[in-house]
Amino acid sequence: MWRLALTAEATRADAYAQALEPMAAVVSVYEVASTPQHGVGGQPDDWSTDILMSGVCVVEALFEAPPATADLTDALAEVATGLKQPLPPLAWDEVCDDTDWVTQSRGLHPAIRAGRVLIKPSHVEGAPPAPVTVRLDAGRAFGTGGHATTRGCLVLMQRLGTGPNPRRIADIGTGSGLLAIAAAKLYPQAHIVASEIDARAREVADYNAQANGVRMHCVVADGWRHRDLAHGPRFDLILANLLYRPLLRLSRPMAERLAPGGALILAGLLSGQEQALLHRFRGYGLILEARAGDADWPSLLLRKPCGTSGRFQAFPSSPSGNAR
Repeated sequence: MWRLALTAEATRADAYAQALEPMAAVVSVYEVASTPQHGVGGQPDDWSTDILMSGVCVVEALFEAPPATADLTDALAEVATGLKQPLPPLAWDEVCDDTDWVTQSRGLHPAIRAGRVLIKPSHVEGAPPAPVTVRLDAGRAFGTGGHATTRGCLVLMQRLGTGPNPRRIADIGTGSGLLAIAAAKLYPQAHIVASEIDARAREVADYNAQANGVRMHCVVADGWRHRDLAHGPRFDLILANLLYRPLLRLSRPMAERLAPGGALILAGLLSGQEQALLHRFRGYGLILEARAGDADWPSLLLRKPCGTSGRFQAFPSSPSGNAR
């Protein structure tokens, strides 16, 4: 097995990871730990989404066969040109198949706080207690909480207002299961369906749910193509941390399967794609209620007004966003 690693700013790392995904067996993005900030009396300052984070990420790709290094370098150089920055140095090495990559990468995974939720890898000791703790180690599925999109979703889940707590929750593209697990701990009475197109990632999400002592129903599905998502009572909360194009493609079923008064949390889009995506969902009657994340990677909380119809006509073309 061969490994490629590069270091980039947290707001740029995902672009490099996306370029590597079609060629690599596994791509991971780890935000490098930094020293926690402390306030008066040595206590942590008000926990924001970026505490314990350095703003620097390591992008790591694993290849099962010797990769075409020239093609990879060209693809990454194209990304760097688009970001108007030099290509970061690329570190290559050949590794043994039995290397424990979780252990090797532990030093790159800090504890992360987003509002009341603390994401705590098993190797981290001494992290301040939090009302909600999700225990999660690095694995083969996306979602360790290090990216702004994940933290933004976690923050928005805690801004649903003073109405009834969600009783039915869907997490589309659950990856490691992080968002669904956090939802299960924030709203323990809810029935949660977590979907993932990758069967191996579904197994990871199942394992992480059991490790956290929560119950959620994990299914393998492409978008909404599963009976437990497409049928039955509609959902009070839908989570979708995907990419811009899948969010557009799934906009209609998400709007239809969201209950009146329900909340939809979207992430994975770039700031330049926000208006086009909002235009699509406004056409389905949803209203923007809040934003989180950062300037480059916004996370959006949309609300479906009570009384909105559950079925929609095909949506006309929307203003173009930068496709992903």
